[in-house]
Amino acid sequence: MSCHVKTNRHGYLAYRLYWQNRTSWEGTGLRDTPRNREKLEARARVITEEIAGGTFDYLRWFPDGNKAALHRPAGGAAIPSEAPTVDAYAERIWLPRKVPPMVRATLADTYAWALRHIRRRFEGVRLDQVTPAALEDFRAYLTRPEREGGRGLKMKTARDLIDGSFRALYRDAREIDGLVAGDPFAALRWPAKVDPEPDPFTEDERDLLVDHFWQRNRAYYPLVYAAFFTGLRTAELVGLRWGDVDLRAGKLHVRRSRTMGEDNAPKTRKSRRTIALLPDVVAVLREVKPLHADEDGFVFTTQLGTPLDGERFVEKHWRRALRATGVRPRKFYATRHAFISAGLTKGANLKWLADYCGTSVEMIERHYGRYMHGDDGQLALLAARRPKSRLRAVVGGGGTPKPFPKPFRNGRKT
Repeated sequence: MSCHVKTNRHGYLAYRLYWQNRTSWEGTGLRDTPRNREKLEARARVITEEIAGGTFDYLRWFPDGNKAALHRPAGGAAIPSEAPTVDAYAERIWLPRKVPPMVRATLADTYAWALRHIRRRFEGVRLDQVTPAALEDFRAYLTRPEREGGRGLKMKTARDLIDGSFRALYRDAREIDGLVAGDPFAALRWPAKVDPEPDPFTEDERDLLVDHFWQRNRAYYPLVYAAFFTGLRTAELVGLRWGDVDLRAGKLHVRRSRTMGEDNAPKTRKSRRTIALLPDVVAVLREVKPLHADEDGFVFTTQLGTPLDGERFVEKHWRRALRATGVRPRKFYATRHAFISAGLTKGANLKWLADYCGTSVEMIERHYGRYMHGDDGQLALLAARRPKSRLRAVVGGGGTPKPFPKPFRNGRKT
Protein backbone atom coordinates (compact mmCIF):
# COMPACT_ATOMS: atom_id res chain seq x y z
CA MET A 1 0.00 0.00 0.00
CA SER A 2 1.68 3.13 -1.20
CA CYS A 3 1.73 6.07 -3.55
CA HIS A 4 4.33 6.62 -6.27
CA VAL A 5 4.97 9.33 -8.84
CA LYS A 6 5.05 8.07 -12.42
CA THR A 7 5.14 9.57 -15.90
CA ASN A 8 2.17 8.79 -18.13
CA ARG A 9 2.36 8.16 -21.85
CA HIS A 10 1.80 11.85 -22.59
CA GLY A 11 4.85 12.93 -20.59
CA TYR A 12 2.91 14.28 -17.60
CA LEU A 13 3.40 13.30 -13.98
CA ALA A 14 0.75 11.22 -12.25
CA TYR A 15 0.20 9.48 -8.93
CA ARG A 16 -0.03 5.69 -8.88
CA LEU A 17 -2.04 4.62 -5.81
CA TYR A 18 -2.19 1.19 -4.17
CA TRP A 19 -4.51 0.92 -1.16
CA GLN A 20 -7.41 -1.16 0.13
CA ASN A 21 -6.75 -3.70 -2.62
CA ARG A 22 -7.34 -0.96 -5.17
CA THR A 23 -5.16 0.82 -7.68
CA SER A 24 -5.67 4.05 -9.57
CA TRP A 25 -3.90 6.62 -11.71
CA GLU A 26 -4.40 10.25 -10.70
CA GLY A 27 -3.26 12.86 -13.18
CA THR A 28 -1.63 16.15 -12.14
CA GLY A 29 -1.36 18.10 -15.37
CA LEU A 30 2.29 18.85 -14.57
CA ARG A 31 5.21 18.23 -16.90
CA ASP A 32 8.00 15.93 -15.75
CA THR A 33 10.53 18.52 -14.55
CA PRO A 34 12.89 18.19 -11.56
CA ARG A 35 11.00 20.87 -9.63
CA ASN A 36 7.56 19.33 -10.28
CA ARG A 37 8.79 15.83 -9.52
CA GLU A 38 10.34 16.91 -6.21
CA LYS A 39 7.09 18.60 -5.19
CA LEU A 40 4.91 15.61 -6.08
CA GLU A 41 7.23 13.04 -4.53
CA ALA A 42 7.06 14.94 -1.25
CA ARG A 43 3.28 14.72 -1.35
CA ALA A 44 3.47 11.05 -2.31
CA ARG A 45 5.51 10.33 0.81
CA VAL A 46 2.86 11.99 2.97
CA ILE A 47 0.11 10.00 1.24
CA THR A 48 2.08 6.78 1.76
CA GLU A 49 2.41 7.56 5.47
CA GLU A 50 -1.34 8.17 5.73
CA ILE A 51 -2.13 4.93 3.89
CA ALA A 52 0.16 3.00 6.25
CA GLY A 53 -1.39 4.70 9.27
CA GLY A 54 -4.96 4.16 8.12
CA THR A 55 -5.75 7.91 7.89
CA PHE A 56 -5.65 8.32 4.11
CA ASP A 57 -8.64 10.26 2.79
CA TYR A 58 -8.95 9.91 -0.96
CA LEU A 59 -11.34 12.82 -1.42
CA ARG A 60 -9.16 15.28 0.43
CA TRP A 61 -6.27 14.59 -1.91
CA PHE A 62 -8.24 13.90 -5.09
CA PRO A 63 -11.72 15.48 -4.85
CA ASP A 64 -12.16 15.07 -8.62
CA GLY A 65 -10.10 11.89 -8.95
CA ASN A 66 -10.88 8.83 -11.00
CA LYS A 67 -12.29 6.99 -7.96
CA ALA A 68 -14.06 9.97 -6.38
CA ALA A 69 -17.55 8.56 -7.00
CA LEU A 70 -16.70 5.46 -4.99
CA HIS A 71 -15.78 7.51 -1.93
CA ARG A 72 -18.41 10.22 -2.01
CA PRO A 73 -21.51 9.72 0.20
CA ALA A 74 -24.96 9.95 -1.28
CA GLY A 75 -25.37 13.64 -0.39
CA GLY A 76 -22.18 14.51 -2.24
CA ALA A 77 -20.32 15.90 0.80
CA ALA A 78 -16.66 15.04 1.27
CA ILE A 79 -15.60 12.91 4.20
CA PRO A 80 -13.55 14.99 6.70
CA SER A 81 -9.88 14.13 6.91
CA GLU A 82 -6.95 14.61 9.23
CA ALA A 83 -3.64 16.31 8.51
CA PRO A 84 -0.38 14.60 9.53
CA THR A 85 1.17 15.46 12.87
CA VAL A 86 3.70 18.27 13.18
CA ASP A 87 6.56 15.97 14.17
CA ALA A 88 5.78 13.38 11.47
CA TYR A 89 5.66 16.00 8.74
CA ALA A 90 8.77 17.79 10.04
CA GLU A 91 10.98 14.73 10.45
CA ARG A 92 9.91 12.71 7.42
CA ILE A 93 9.11 15.37 4.85
CA TRP A 94 10.21 18.89 5.73
CA LEU A 95 13.58 18.57 7.46
CA PRO A 96 15.08 16.16 4.87
CA ARG A 97 14.54 18.92 2.28
CA LYS A 98 16.36 21.51 4.35
CA VAL A 99 19.88 20.30 3.83
CA PRO A 100 22.80 21.76 1.82
CA PRO A 101 22.92 22.71 -0.96
CA MET A 102 19.17 23.43 -0.85
CA VAL A 103 19.74 25.68 2.17
CA ARG A 104 22.85 27.04 3.89
CA ALA A 105 24.47 24.78 6.46
CA THR A 106 23.85 27.38 9.17
CA LEU A 107 20.14 27.49 8.32
CA ALA A 108 19.91 23.69 8.31
CA ASP A 109 21.41 23.68 11.82
CA THR A 110 18.93 26.36 12.93
CA TYR A 111 15.97 24.33 11.67
CA ALA A 112 17.23 21.16 13.37
CA TRP A 113 17.70 23.05 16.65
CA ALA A 114 14.22 24.60 16.40
CA LEU A 115 12.61 21.25 15.71
CA ARG A 116 13.94 19.86 18.97
CA HIS A 117 12.00 22.55 20.86
CA ILE A 118 8.91 22.20 18.66
CA ARG A 119 8.79 18.44 19.16
CA ARG A 120 8.57 18.83 22.95
CA ARG A 121 5.25 20.68 22.70
CA PHE A 122 3.74 19.50 19.42
CA GLU A 123 4.57 15.81 19.29
CA GLY A 124 1.41 14.00 18.18
CA VAL A 125 -0.38 17.31 17.39
CA ARG A 126 -1.82 17.54 13.88
CA LEU A 127 -0.80 20.43 11.65
CA ASP A 128 -4.39 21.65 11.48
CA GLN A 129 -4.44 21.82 15.28
CA VAL A 130 -1.72 24.49 15.36
CA THR A 131 -3.81 27.47 16.40
CA PRO A 132 -2.92 31.00 17.53
CA ALA A 133 -3.77 29.93 21.10
CA ALA A 134 -1.42 26.93 20.85
CA LEU A 135 1.33 29.22 19.58
CA GLU A 136 0.73 31.69 22.42
CA ASP A 137 1.10 28.83 24.91
CA PHE A 138 4.26 27.68 23.13
CA ARG A 139 5.76 31.17 23.33
CA ALA A 140 4.98 31.38 27.05
CA TYR A 141 6.60 27.98 27.57
CA LEU A 142 9.76 28.97 25.70
CA THR A 143 10.23 32.26 27.58
CA ARG A 144 9.24 31.03 31.04
CA PRO A 145 12.21 30.49 33.42
CA GLU A 146 13.47 26.92 33.66
CA ARG A 147 12.74 26.83 37.40
CA GLU A 148 9.08 27.35 36.46
CA GLY A 149 9.02 24.58 33.87
CA GLY A 150 9.89 26.64 30.81
CA ARG A 151 12.92 26.80 28.56
CA GLY A 152 14.24 30.19 29.70
CA LEU A 153 14.77 31.58 26.18
CA LYS A 154 14.96 35.26 25.42
CA MET A 155 12.02 36.77 23.54
CA LYS A 156 14.17 37.35 20.45
CA THR A 157 15.20 33.69 20.41
CA ALA A 158 11.60 32.57 20.86
CA ARG A 159 10.56 34.81 17.99
CA ASP A 160 13.26 33.41 15.72
CA LEU A 161 12.10 29.90 16.58
CA ILE A 162 8.35 30.46 16.18
CA ASP A 163 8.06 33.24 13.62
CA GLY A 164 11.07 32.00 11.67
CA SER A 165 11.57 28.23 11.70
CA PHE A 166 8.12 27.00 12.78
CA ARG A 167 6.34 29.43 10.48
CA ALA A 168 8.54 28.31 7.56
CA LEU A 169 7.57 24.70 8.26
CA TYR A 170 3.87 25.54 8.35
CA ARG A 171 4.14 27.67 5.20
CA ASP A 172 5.65 24.76 3.26
CA ALA A 173 2.96 22.42 4.55
CA ARG A 174 0.38 24.88 3.23
CA GLU A 175 1.91 26.19 0.00
CA ILE A 176 4.01 23.25 -1.20
CA ASP A 177 2.29 20.16 0.16
CA GLY A 178 -1.28 21.45 0.44
CA LEU A 179 -1.81 19.87 3.85
CA VAL A 180 -3.32 22.84 5.71
CA ALA A 181 -4.95 26.19 5.07
CA GLY A 182 -4.61 29.57 6.75
CA ASP A 183 -1.78 31.10 8.75
CA PRO A 184 -2.17 30.92 12.55
CA PHE A 185 1.20 32.67 12.94
CA ALA A 186 -0.22 35.92 11.52
CA ALA A 187 -2.34 36.40 14.64
CA LEU A 188 0.65 36.54 17.01
CA ARG A 189 1.75 39.97 18.19
CA TRP A 190 5.37 40.39 19.16
CA PRO A 191 7.11 43.11 21.17
CA ALA A 192 8.99 45.62 19.05
CA LYS A 193 12.44 44.36 18.15
CA VAL A 194 15.35 46.01 19.90
CA ASP A 195 18.32 45.66 17.59
CA PRO A 196 21.65 45.69 19.44
CA GLU A 197 23.72 48.77 18.73
CA PRO A 198 27.02 48.23 16.89
CA ASP A 199 29.92 48.18 19.32
CA PRO A 200 32.97 49.21 17.24
CA PHE A 201 36.54 49.28 18.38
CA THR A 202 38.04 52.71 18.83
CA GLU A 203 41.03 53.63 16.70
CA ASP A 204 43.31 53.21 19.73
CA GLU A 205 41.90 49.73 20.38
CA ARG A 206 42.27 48.86 16.73
CA ASP A 207 45.92 49.95 16.78
CA LEU A 208 46.59 47.88 19.91
CA LEU A 209 45.14 44.75 18.35
CA VAL A 210 46.90 45.22 15.03
CA ASP A 211 50.21 45.72 16.83
CA HIS A 212 49.58 42.67 19.04
CA PHE A 213 49.15 40.39 16.05
CA TRP A 214 52.28 41.86 14.45
CA GLN A 215 54.30 41.23 17.60
CA ARG A 216 52.81 38.01 18.98
CA ASN A 217 50.76 36.18 16.35
CA ARG A 218 52.09 37.31 12.99
CA ALA A 219 50.56 34.45 11.00
CA TYR A 220 47.14 36.08 11.44
CA TYR A 221 48.30 39.68 11.09
CA PRO A 222 47.17 39.93 7.42
CA LEU A 223 43.67 38.72 8.32
CA VAL A 224 43.29 41.21 11.17
CA TYR A 225 44.76 44.10 9.18
CA ALA A 226 42.48 43.39 6.21
CA ALA A 227 39.45 43.06 8.49
CA PHE A 228 40.02 46.46 10.08
CA PHE A 229 40.79 48.26 6.79
CA THR A 230 38.34 46.73 4.32
CA GLY A 231 35.22 46.40 6.45
CA LEU A 232 34.52 42.95 5.00
CA ARG A 233 32.22 40.61 6.89
CA THR A 234 33.94 37.69 8.59
CA ALA A 235 32.39 35.16 6.19
CA GLU A 236 33.57 37.27 3.22
CA LEU A 237 37.15 37.31 4.53
CA VAL A 238 37.17 33.57 5.23
CA GLY A 239 35.86 32.80 1.74
CA LEU A 240 38.24 35.12 -0.14
CA ARG A 241 40.28 33.46 -2.92
CA TRP A 242 43.31 34.77 -4.75
CA GLY A 243 41.24 34.87 -7.91
CA ASP A 244 39.13 37.55 -6.21
CA VAL A 245 42.11 39.86 -5.57
CA ASP A 246 43.71 42.06 -8.24
CA LEU A 247 46.77 43.49 -6.50
CA ARG A 248 48.01 45.28 -9.60
CA ALA A 249 44.78 47.25 -9.85
CA GLY A 250 44.40 47.44 -6.08
CA LYS A 251 40.91 45.94 -6.14
CA LEU A 252 39.07 43.13 -4.42
CA HIS A 253 35.95 41.32 -5.62
CA VAL A 254 33.45 39.97 -3.08
CA ARG A 255 31.86 36.97 -4.76
CA ARG A 256 31.07 34.55 -1.95
CA SER A 257 30.44 34.10 1.75
CA ARG A 258 31.83 31.09 3.63
CA THR A 259 30.49 29.62 6.89
CA MET A 260 30.91 26.17 8.43
CA GLY A 261 33.21 25.14 5.59
CA GLU A 262 30.56 25.88 2.98
CA ASP A 263 30.67 28.50 0.21
CA ASN A 264 27.47 30.42 -0.43
CA ALA A 265 26.38 33.49 -2.32
CA PRO A 266 27.05 36.82 -0.55
CA LYS A 267 24.57 37.82 2.13
CA THR A 268 22.54 40.20 -0.09
CA ARG A 269 22.51 41.45 -3.67
CA LYS A 270 24.41 44.56 -2.59
CA SER A 271 27.03 42.39 -0.89
CA ARG A 272 28.37 41.26 -4.27
CA ARG A 273 30.74 44.13 -5.00
CA THR A 274 34.17 45.31 -6.11
CA ILE A 275 36.12 47.60 -3.78
CA ALA A 276 39.34 49.60 -4.01
CA LEU A 277 41.98 48.75 -1.44
CA LEU A 278 44.12 51.04 0.64
CA PRO A 279 47.78 50.89 -0.44
CA ASP A 280 48.87 49.29 2.84
CA VAL A 281 46.26 46.54 2.46
CA VAL A 282 47.61 45.86 -1.03
CA ALA A 283 51.12 45.66 0.40
CA VAL A 284 50.09 43.25 3.16
CA LEU A 285 48.34 40.94 0.68
CA ARG A 286 51.22 41.12 -1.78
CA GLU A 287 53.66 39.92 0.87
CA VAL A 288 51.59 36.84 1.74
CA LYS A 289 50.60 35.88 -1.78
CA PRO A 290 52.25 32.58 -2.81
CA LEU A 291 54.60 32.73 -5.78
CA HIS A 292 52.36 30.43 -7.78
CA ALA A 293 48.99 31.31 -6.30
CA ASP A 294 46.06 29.28 -7.54
CA GLU A 295 42.93 31.28 -8.32
CA ASP A 296 40.93 29.00 -6.01
CA GLY A 297 43.49 29.18 -3.21
CA PHE A 298 42.35 30.80 0.01
CA VAL A 299 43.86 34.20 0.83
CA PHE A 300 43.62 33.65 4.58
CA THR A 301 44.53 30.24 5.94
CA THR A 302 45.73 28.60 9.13
CA GLN A 303 49.44 28.31 9.87
CA LEU A 304 49.30 24.88 8.24
CA GLY A 305 47.82 26.33 5.06
CA THR A 306 44.38 24.81 5.56
CA PRO A 307 41.12 26.81 5.03
CA LEU A 308 40.38 29.13 7.90
CA ASP A 309 37.53 28.36 10.29
CA GLY A 310 36.21 31.69 11.56
CA GLU A 311 34.85 30.35 14.83
CA ARG A 312 38.03 28.43 15.63
CA PHE A 313 40.14 31.52 14.90
CA VAL A 314 38.04 33.54 17.35
CA GLU A 315 38.26 30.88 20.03
CA LYS A 316 42.00 30.23 19.79
CA HIS A 317 43.46 33.57 18.68
CA TRP A 318 41.06 36.52 18.77
CA ARG A 319 39.88 36.20 22.35
CA ARG A 320 43.45 35.62 23.48
CA ALA A 321 44.49 38.87 21.78
CA LEU A 322 41.70 40.78 23.51
CA ARG A 323 42.82 39.49 26.89
CA ALA A 324 46.48 40.22 26.19
CA THR A 325 45.82 43.83 25.14
CA GLY A 326 43.19 44.54 27.78
CA VAL A 327 40.70 45.52 25.10
CA ARG A 328 37.07 45.04 26.10
CA PRO A 329 35.77 41.76 24.60
CA ARG A 330 33.88 42.06 21.33
CA LYS A 331 33.17 39.82 18.38
CA PHE A 332 35.61 39.70 15.48
CA TYR A 333 32.73 41.14 13.42
CA ALA A 334 33.25 44.39 15.34
CA THR A 335 36.22 45.04 13.03
CA ARG A 336 33.60 45.84 10.39
CA HIS A 337 31.81 48.15 12.83
CA ALA A 338 35.14 49.88 13.46
CA PHE A 339 35.67 50.47 9.73
CA ILE A 340 32.20 51.95 9.22
CA SER A 341 32.27 54.13 12.35
CA ALA A 342 35.75 55.43 11.52
CA GLY A 343 34.63 56.30 8.01
CA LEU A 344 31.59 58.21 9.25
CA THR A 345 33.58 60.04 11.92
CA LYS A 346 36.06 61.20 9.30
CA GLY A 347 33.28 62.40 7.01
CA ALA A 348 33.09 59.64 4.38
CA ASN A 349 30.15 59.96 1.97
CA LEU A 350 27.28 57.85 3.25
CA LYS A 351 26.30 56.33 -0.11
CA TRP A 352 29.91 55.52 -0.97
CA LEU A 353 30.47 53.85 2.41
CA ALA A 354 27.27 51.78 2.10
CA ASP A 355 28.29 50.54 -1.36
CA TYR A 356 31.85 49.85 -0.20
CA CYS A 357 30.61 47.70 2.70
CA GLY A 358 27.86 45.99 0.72
CA THR A 359 24.96 47.31 2.74
CA SER A 360 22.29 50.01 2.52
CA VAL A 361 22.27 53.66 3.43
CA GLU A 362 19.21 52.99 5.59
CA MET A 363 21.10 50.37 7.61
CA ILE A 364 24.02 52.70 8.25
CA GLU A 365 21.74 55.59 9.20
CA ARG A 366 19.77 53.36 11.56
CA HIS A 367 22.72 51.74 13.32
CA TYR A 368 25.61 54.18 12.97
CA GLY A 369 23.89 57.56 13.04
CA ARG A 370 25.86 58.81 16.01
CA TYR A 371 29.13 58.53 14.10
CA MET A 372 28.05 60.61 11.10
CA HIS A 373 30.08 63.68 10.38
CA GLY A 374 30.27 65.59 7.14
CA ASP A 375 29.98 64.36 3.58
CA ASP A 376 33.37 64.59 1.91
CA GLY A 377 36.43 62.49 1.55
CA GLN A 378 35.95 58.81 0.77
CA LEU A 379 38.74 56.26 0.96
CA ALA A 380 41.58 58.75 1.45
CA LEU A 381 40.00 59.91 4.71
CA LEU A 382 40.36 56.45 6.21
CA ALA A 383 44.11 56.72 5.74
CA ALA A 384 44.28 59.85 7.91
CA ARG A 385 45.11 57.82 11.00
CA ARG A 386 46.04 54.16 10.90
CA PRO A 387 48.96 52.05 12.04
CA LYS A 388 51.69 51.45 9.50
CA SER A 389 51.41 48.08 7.86
CA ARG A 390 54.79 47.11 9.40
CA LEU A 391 55.79 45.40 6.19
CA ARG A 392 59.45 46.44 6.62
CA ALA A 393 60.86 46.61 10.14
CA VAL A 394 63.98 48.77 10.54
CA VAL A 395 66.82 47.27 12.57
CA GLY A 396 70.02 48.95 13.82
CA GLY A 397 71.04 52.56 13.41
CA GLY A 398 71.74 52.18 9.70
CA GLY A 399 68.08 51.72 8.86
CA THR A 400 68.66 48.54 6.85
CA PRO A 401 65.28 47.15 5.83
CA LYS A 402 64.44 43.71 7.16
CA PRO A 403 62.50 41.36 4.83
CA PHE A 404 58.95 40.46 5.74
CA PRO A 405 58.99 37.62 8.30
CA LYS A 406 59.43 34.22 6.72
CA PRO A 407 56.24 32.67 8.12
CA PHE A 408 54.47 34.77 5.48
CA ARG A 409 56.60 33.78 2.54
CA ASN A 410 54.49 31.96 -0.06
CA GLY A 411 51.79 31.42 2.54
CA ARG A 412 53.87 28.82 4.40
CA LYS A 413 55.32 28.75 7.87
CA THR A 414 59.06 28.08 7.87
